[in-house]
Amino acid sequence: MFTRPFSWTITALLLTGVAACAQVEYPKAIVDEADMEKAIALAKELDRRKDQPPPEGTSWFEIKRGTLPAVITAPHTTEPFREGQFRFSDGGGTGGLADALNAICDVTVVYTTYRSPSDPNFYDDNEFKVSLGELISEIKPALLLDVHASHPYRPYDVDLGTMNGRSVLGDTFLIRALIDAFSMEGILSISVDWFAASKNQTVIKYAALKGVPSVQLEFSATRTTPGDDALAAHRFAQTVQALARFLGTRGLCERVNSRNVNK
Repeated sequence: MFTRPFSWTITALLLTGVAACAQVEYPKAIVDEADMEKAIALAKELDRRKDQPPPEGTSWFEIKRGTLPAVITAPHTTEPFREGQFRFSDGGGTGGLADALNAICDVTVVYTTYRSPSDPNFYDDNEFKVSLGELISEIKPALLLDVHASHPYRPYDVDLGTMNGRSVLGDTFLIRALIDAFSMEGILSISVDWFAASKNQTVIKYAALKGVPSVQLEFSATRTTPGDDALAAHRFAQTVQALARFLGTRGLCERVNSRNVNK
């Protein structure tokens, strides 16, 4: 009876292990330098305009359309007018983040570009909300994510506002999928409903009432200031990538979708 030498057995086992490893799919980065350069340039421009009224004949917000049915909003990129005064802005990085997701994922985004005469996350009777309602009626989005920046003294990387669970409209996997996507990028300090976004006429309340599962994302300002330094840019890139990966899990990110098709 022929018996293989011991060395043959070891070689076979090693080759089997290599073959098994070759079948494992490892993640590949989605965001590149060009994405970041564009986002940083836009964030700086939006910060420059944050307290400026729009030029005559110009809108105070931007709509960039995508072909996939999701909407990203950033209603406090510039200073909003609320209760008789202009309030601080969340910063140009929130608009830059939304714009990056339009470029990477081909989803529709809406963000303010000049000082806002009405706060879209506090009132419904303004052009921003009217335009958002028209977009929802037209494209029937599968979800809406509303992007904000939160004070860096708060201990979380991101707080997920869900109106205490009501804004997701029964989509029980939505928050879990977001948390998983953030965790994959090392964004581990996560809070839920510190800002529930249920008190005023918020964007997610508006969208949920129109049948769109929605989440308000309050990112630490340490993640929405990409022009500050290299570390801030890196944290911003992680944040953009986490949202792109999340959208990709739902077939809502063109760059992720195309890579899955071309494997």
